[in-house]
Parts: sequence; C-alpha cells; structure tokens
Amino acid sequence: MTISDFREHFTNSLSSIYSKDEVNALFFIVLEYVLKINRAQVVLSPHTKLSTTTHVKLDQILVRLTNNEPIQYIVGETNFAGLTIQLSSEVLIPRPETESLVYWVQDQESKGQEVLDICTGSGCIAFALEKLIEAKVTAWDISTSALTTAKKTAKELQSSVVFSKVDILSQKEENRQWDIIVSNPPYVLREDITMMHENVLRHEPHLALFTTDKNRVQFYAAVAAFSQAHLKPRGRLYFELNPKTANEVVSLLKMMEFDDIVVAKDMQGKDRMLRATKKT
Repeated sequence: MTISDFREHFTNSLSSIYSKDEVNALFFIVLEYVLKINRAQVVLSPHTKLSTTTHVKLDQILVRLTNNEPIQYIVGETNFAGLTIQLSSEVLIPRPETESLVYWVQDQESKGQEVLDICTGSGCIAFALEKLIEAKVTAWDISTSALTTAKKTAKELQSSVVFSKVDILSQKEENRQWDIIVSNPPYVLREDITMMHENVLRHEPHLALFTTDKNRVQFYAAVAAFSQAHLKPRGRLYFELNPKTANEVVSLLKMMEFDDIVVAKDMQGKDRMLRATKKT
C-alpha cells in the first residue's frame, strides 16, 4: 500500500464522521506523527510504499478515529500558545477559548507577577502565563492523573510551575497571597449533553467538564471565596466562563464586593472571559 492508497482508504473510512476539511487535516497529522515527516514530504511522496509495520500503526489509529477518539489523545500532545502540551485521556483537551483567555491576561498584566492557576488540568494556562508574562506560577488540580500529565510537560519545557493536588471545593488553608488568580473550572451543564460532540462525551474526563445542576456556579463561588482571602490588594481574578451562567458569576462577584468586573466575548461573540479586581 502506498501513501496515496492509504489516503483514499482513510478518507472513505472517516467521511461519514468528519467534514472533508477535518479528514484532510487529520490525514496529515497522522502521517506526520507515524512517518516522522512534514506535510510537504507527505504531499511530494504519494507513491511511497508503506511497510507492513507502518500500515498496521496507521490502521490502528484509523480505528481509534472511527471510534470518535480525539486525535490529540492519539498523538499524546497538542499545541497551546506556541507550546507543546502533553495530553492523556484523563486531561481535558485545551480549547481556543482558553488560548484567548491567556492572551487577554497577557494584554492586561505586567510581567513577573505571582499567579495561581486553579483547576489547571493539563497545565496549559500555567505554562502559557509563565512564558507570556514571565509569571511565577503555582497550579492546582484535584486529579492526580492530570497532575502527572502536567508534570511531564513541565519536564519537557523545563518549566518552574509548582503543581499541587488541591480540591478547591474544600477551601484549602493557605498563608500565601497572589497577584493573579486564574481559573477555567468545570462549567458544562448537564442540560447541554445533547448538544455535545460524541468525541467529547465518550473520551474527555467528565470530572473536568461538568458542574452540578444543584449549584451551577459552585466552582466559581469557591474560587472567588478563596480569592477574597488570597489575592493581594487590587489583585486580579480571571475566569473562563460558561456563557449560560456568566450573569450568575458576575452577580456573585458583585455580592463579594469585587470591582472593575469586565466580561469579554470569544470569537463567536459569546461571554467567555471575566476579569475582576479585589478591592483591598
């Protein structure tokens, strides 16, 4: 089988699951990953014969893709803010909206500040802020598996981010204060399950996705309460938001007497990011 033959087989196998553009993008990601060559080399080598071993590897990946497994989990990494972030099935795949959040923080903040990233997951926000604003970053998550994966990225990047296992809903006792606290907490509502893609529901960790129907903003409330005590005077709190509960989060922060509350929209015009300032 040649590269051209496999491309035809690949396209036929996935055309009912993904769009034409998605199939095309996936093909090049898979070939680059398995053959260790770049896209130009793939394009210029359509008649290159694939070894039996390579063919088996490619077919194994194709099976995983037909089962809606995200390509990021298959290759074990993704790009975020110019950084290679290690991934596993226990870690949420970073989204473009979260990239927008870190670039917004970069635009708003000066360099060299102390940052706490709560619900860090893959550590993508922590690593990006360490790079973009030369922050000294502490990062917390409840998932041991997520922290293990994040520490692998830290080793690859030679990062100084300090990771700890912390359940923010249990209100950790701390003597420290930070200049910035940032959080992309679980915020997906159970009512949204019917609108979610199959690859997300079947393969991404529900612990990192869903909040409870009984208290839709429980994580925001916990992070905000912690921030009241552990942000420095005039310190900043940043959230990634669920547009459906954005107004609830704003009301919550007003009751907690945060000020300078700003909500920013994502690329689709939805309320996705929030910045608030601790009064004193």
